Amino acid sequence: MSRDGLTELTWAGDERRFRLGIDELLALQDKLDAGPAEIAGRLRAGTWRVQDLQETFRISLIGGGLEPKKAKALVDTHIVPGKLASHVLMAWAIVANAIHGDEDDPVGKPEAGTEAAPIGSPPQASTEAP
Repeated sequence: MSRDGLTELTWAGDERRFRLGIDELLALQDKLDAGPAEIAGRLRAGTWRVQDLQETFRISLIGGGLEPKKAKALVDTHIVPGKLASHVLMAWAIVANAIHGDEDDPVGKPEAGTEAAPIGSPPQASTEAP
């Protein structure tokens, strides 16, 4: 999981990339007429709708790089009556990761050895010859 909305999970017999970036979250929101927190809440509380599952998987697969037709085909094959509940936790994880991200993900943090000096610190002496 990462702070850019990417979640990698095994689903439908393969390791898959699910990503809900801002554009995908807006598409999901429009499709379900609900914001990401509301969708996550429904999934968590057990008040989800079939479309919550279908659209979360379809849109996040596309966001993860899968072609739209392939994403729809996977959803149509795997999000089916009798197996709906088995997808709820994963759908929640995908949406929750887009909202919260992974606190251990270094996105936005400086790489080791490249930390900026705190504001107000004196400049460091140059090691270059004049």
